[in-house]
Amino acid sequence: MKKIFLLSIILLTAFAAMSQTSRNGNDNLQLRNQQASSVYLADDFIENISVYPNPVIDMLKVAFKSSRKSLAVISIFNNIGKQVFSQEYPVEQGNNIISVDFRSKLIEPGIYFVQCVAEKEIFTRKLIVK
Repeated sequence: MKKIFLLSIILLTAFAAMSQTSRNGNDNLQLRNQQASSVYLADDFIENISVYPNPVIDMLKVAFKSSRKSLAVISIFNNIGKQVFSQEYPVEQGNNIISVDFRSKLIEPGIYFVQCVAEKEIFTRKLIVK
């Protein structure tokens, strides 16, 4: 009986320690996300990014608002992280819509990630190709 009691105390102590570690890890993750958000909000180079239609059949559009002229790189990665497409596009101040024609890209149907890199900002969105 004493062994079961001692074992239960040890397990409860271990569980409490793991729970505290998990909470501290989540707090650290939230702090890092807040810091990353504040860095992102400080520049405000690109706003209101959207990727449509999703799922895409033949023509993908990446729309966003830019605070100044620059260049953006649109890349598409498959579900294991291999880059299957990348191209640089000019960005104008104001609203921008970048179109990527999938009919000529030999991209198989599946799950992908589209990434837009402009200046020091990186946006990644999940994309389904039919």
